[in-house]
Amino acid sequence: MILLCKLAAAVFVAAVLMLILKKDQPAFAFLVSVCTAAGLLAVVVRQLQPLLDWLRTLDGYFQGQSPAALLQALGIALVAQFAADTCKEAGLTAAAGAVELCGRVLALLQALPLLQSLLSSFADYLQ
Repeated sequence: MILLCKLAAAVFVAAVLMLILKKDQPAFAFLVSVCTAAGLLAVVVRQLQPLLDWLRTLDGYFQGQSPAALLQALGIALVAQFAADTCKEAGLTAAAGAVELCGRVLALLQALPLLQSLLSSFADYLQ
């Protein structure tokens, strides 16, 4: 809860700074936005360590497949969303849509071996 309050305060300060800079120096306002987002992302990534440790314990439950594929798909989705939001902030709506589509396709391709394993297990169960 305290971390969330700190992050909200940082976003509020960045928003006020962006509003001040936007009319006179829009490039600096955009830079403040990107740096704030990158800083928040860095803080959140550090907080993910317990979740990553727990996912590593799930290796025994997957037959030959590790949850690393799921983590990579999640990472692709997060990076694609961050890039798309940055493009939208810069006014590049078409580029943002293309980045989102590429992220979805790459995440699906990354998770494809797990999906194939799941469908194979399901087919074996039905027979």
